[in-house]
Amino acid sequence: MSIIMQDLNSQQIVLLTLLVSFVTSIATGITTVSLLEKAPEPITQTINRIVEKTVERVVEVKDENNNVTVEKVVETVVINAEDLMVEAVSKNSDSLVRIFSKVGDLKVFVGIGIIITSDGHVLADARNIISGNNYVAQFVSGERDLSISFREPNNPFAVLKIPTEGLVKFSAVNVGDSQSVRLGQSVISLAGQSNNVVSTGIVSALDKTDLPPGESESSGKTILNSIDTNLDPTKINNGAMLLNLKGELIGIRIGFDQTKPNSFLPSQNIKDFVSSGVFRN
Repeated sequence: MSIIMQDLNSQQIVLLTLLVSFVTSIATGITTVSLLEKAPEPITQTINRIVEKTVERVVEVKDENNNVTVEKVVETVVINAEDLMVEAVSKNSDSLVRIFSKVGDLKVFVGIGIIITSDGHVLADARNIISGNNYVAQFVSGERDLSISFREPNNPFAVLKIPTEGLVKFSAVNVGDSQSVRLGQSVISLAGQSNNVVSTGIVSALDKTDLPPGESESSGKTILNSIDTNLDPTKINNGAMLLNLKGELIGIRIGFDQTKPNSFLPSQNIKDFVSSGVFRN
């Protein structure tokens, strides 16, 4: 190689150097793509976990004659999806309660409850709530007694009520639109028997039913039966929240058997349940 370099003039050496650099960059690119394709899912998720957000703001600008004009400034802000996840968990932590059945001094954990109204209605898995039993809600600051407000056969939801004192307001969850959920979408589960337990993953499948065309208002529509995820089922309690990156509740772990341990009931079911008037008493 040194003998060849001695036979080249300065211009040829520069061209040879550029050619070697070009070939090296192509080889590096091909190697990188190959490694990414074979990389485990957590690594690729970390690499792709960047969100660009366009922000528009209006500013006042003075010209040379001191006249004020209004200009619109468009900025692109890069947000790490990890920050969105942290914010979503923080936003919903106060809407989660842990429900225990109580017999004397004995308390048994039965599942997660979600505060659905600011006056203290708590949504829970009806399979865990038995009429006549005593229940308490556990918060960081202590416990509050619960009374059963709604429990009917063949309904997956039960509603318990936290007694309110004066103008006390609770942090109600923000119920999102489960109809907009898409395959591959990032999701967050919030649960935990003694402390908040967070797990992250994606929507792996959407169980849908197409209603045949007909005369009824709902005919011809697609019904979303469940949101299936790749979340760790050992971290999902009954009643667990399923959140999107906006911090909206898009699903709840209610009414499923153990054959679908990481599936969630879509939030549209909650909206339909609430609109039926169960909280008007």
